[in-house]
Amino acid sequence: MKKQIYYFSNQIYQLSYALPFYRKLGGTIVVNSISKYVKFHLRLWKMAAFGEPTLLKTPKIILRKNGDMRDLSGLVLSFSNYWIDRDPAKCELIFHEHGASDKRIGSNLKKKPLKRLKNFDHIFLMSPKNLIKIEALARSLGQDDLGELSDKLVKIENLRFTQYLQQKSAKAAIIKRMGIKDPKRKNVLYAPTWRFGNGTLRKYFHRFAREITQEYNLIIRPHFHEAKLIPQYKLWAKLHGIKNIYFSNPGNLRHHDTFTDFIASDILLSDTSAVLYEYLITENPIIIIDPKYGQQIEMPDHLNIMKNSVIFQQSDDINQLIATSLAERQYAKNYAKMYADCFYTTTQPEVKNALEFVQNLQQKW
Repeated sequence: MKKQIYYFSNQIYQLSYALPFYRKLGGTIVVNSISKYVKFHLRLWKMAAFGEPTLLKTPKIILRKNGDMRDLSGLVLSFSNYWIDRDPAKCELIFHEHGASDKRIGSNLKKKPLKRLKNFDHIFLMSPKNLIKIEALARSLGQDDLGELSDKLVKIENLRFTQYLQQKSAKAAIIKRMGIKDPKRKNVLYAPTWRFGNGTLRKYFHRFAREITQEYNLIIRPHFHEAKLIPQYKLWAKLHGIKNIYFSNPGNLRHHDTFTDFIASDILLSDTSAVLYEYLITENPIIIIDPKYGQQIEMPDHLNIMKNSVIFQQSDDINQLIATSLAERQYAKNYAKMYADCFYTTTQPEVKNALEFVQNLQQKW
């Protein structure tokens, strides 16, 4: 008898990493509040992959408040470093980080992120950067090594890259579906992070909307925690007669996926967001908006996008910088190697196929 699979995310955008597992293996989504129970149903409308008899044709969704999952039997894949209370005799926990940024693990160290990690039975690592961040977290708390965590680490490939490779030839169709009216223009994707990481959306939105749209199509993809600004920004752009601007909502998984935004775009603008590293798969130019953020985890040069991208300063002409980056592709030629350095693949001997790993755990009852 196979173990049941459950997927937990603290916010809906984290489920983008769960969907490749769900679409192959099925399972149930777990939420921790009534408001999220309602929101997840509305946002996952018609996304059931196995004919689940749910009201809105969503995957099956259950509510377990405050991380109390002691009644669950099977596997819980968590895409948030959240404390989960379970019965170890009948339930295994897997942690899968959502991204590979240079930001430390946990926006609030008072919530004991290392203790939470230790509660998991397996910790999936998509990147050597994830391991460096865990090691840095342990050192910051006075631990010289990872101790018991070392035996829990499992190197895996990022399943979302498969989605990109399967869809990238459909760029024209994706651009059309996004409603981009002038496909002859180059598409600039602006995907900043939020307050944790000193995100730049509030600082630069109005300027970029005015300036970049004069020459390019501008796709704005805020971090989930700032997606609430989209309605007012849309209204502002309309009132100011700004055209060639488009919005991608990270909370709307049905219609706005990060990787389809990658396919539609020709260049990326970001700050400390994890998309900087995932975007390497495109080999398109990247411009980093200097976030004036001093709390990144220090990475080796070959894993540090700041060493391999054009840096935008406030006094720069953004359109000129975009034009030069698209024409010269100064760093883009390095991105294939950097992508290979920053992410594990199943061609490497120690790297597990994540789907097979989960399936094998299902068989062990």
